[in-house]
Amino acid sequence: MEKRRLHIGWLLAISCWLLVVGCSSDGTGERQPAVLTVYVYSPEHPMLIRAAVGSVSPSVAESRVNKLQIWVFESNTGRKVGYLETTETSLLNTGEGATFQVVVDDAFSQQKPDVDIYVLANIEESNCGDTLNENSTREALREAKLDETHFGLSPLITAVPVAGLPMAGLLRNQPVIGDAPVLRIGSRSNLATVSLTRAVSKVRFVFANTTNTPTLSIKKIQLNAGMIPNEEYLIPQSRTLAYNDVPAPLLPTAISEVQAVENPTIYIYSGQEAQAYEDFITESELTKTDPYYLHESDKQLEGTITYTLGDGGEQVKTFRMEAAGDFLRNHTWIVYAYHAGGGFLQLNALYVKDWNNNAIGHEIYNW
Repeated sequence: MEKRRLHIGWLLAISCWLLVVGCSSDGTGERQPAVLTVYVYSPEHPMLIRAAVGSVSPSVAESRVNKLQIWVFESNTGRKVGYLETTETSLLNTGEGATFQVVVDDAFSQQKPDVDIYVLANIEESNCGDTLNENSTREALREAKLDETHFGLSPLITAVPVAGLPMAGLLRNQPVIGDAPVLRIGSRSNLATVSLTRAVSKVRFVFANTTNTPTLSIKKIQLNAGMIPNEEYLIPQSRTLAYNDVPAPLLPTAISEVQAVENPTIYIYSGQEAQAYEDFITESELTKTDPYYLHESDKQLEGTITYTLGDGGEQVKTFRMEAAGDFLRNHTWIVYAYHAGGGFLQLNALYVKDWNNNAIGHEIYNW
């Protein structure tokens, strides 16, 4: 009987030792929480031009991620299973992707249902009009908006706010693989990636006159009514929003004299690499407005430039995008207006889209 009791005691000791070791990966005896690994791709990568003539790099400020928030929801139920908020974004700000680990609950780590991953960057009251936090539901994220005073038409935002440009990324119905304590999304051969996309677009105007011609003055630039939504969803939605119901001025102060150059036609976009053209315009002595950061729009943007030549009366020139949808989020547009003689203004526009590089080897949710 004594021998049997010793045998049973030895089995119990071994069982307890296995229980402790099995619940700890750091040798402390403390159980580690399960985490879901999420790979976030930086928006720093080049903008691609629609005509595939190259790419244009955004500014550091336009790409900077100051704060990142990640929500994980069960796809079928909408139940939140994890949340992460961090300002440790140095890798994202070098133009690379970064891995983040979101603590998830036990039930989720055992069942591993498909998930929706919502990622937002730089969401602060100062630049978005509202904040979101750990308690925000999936429905609240879907309804979150930029209001009319944040990247709308009044006031005009002509510089990147201190908090940064708002950005968003989303993956839906993603499978979860791996075993606790470390889980991930995607397949065993391909880690699914959330690609951040700026929630706004921008437009800027560039002007030139010809030497030895009457002074060119720009009196007004305005967008037509019905061009820019008064609000914009942070996460893209198919629902219709109300648009500006009156023409919107884009030039706070008239330009009394546009820079004159010998031959303004050399600044017309002529099929060169996009970055080369961007640098050419930026480094030129032409008259340029600040960029206008605006809500995205599915409309074919159209407006007018009111100008004078010398002592002549005011004249109006219409500008418009090539097609509806050219000003969806993360797009940029340069309007070049120049006077080459003949008593009227001529226009040339370059439409560039996608501040981020969509041509990477990951499963990415693209807007």
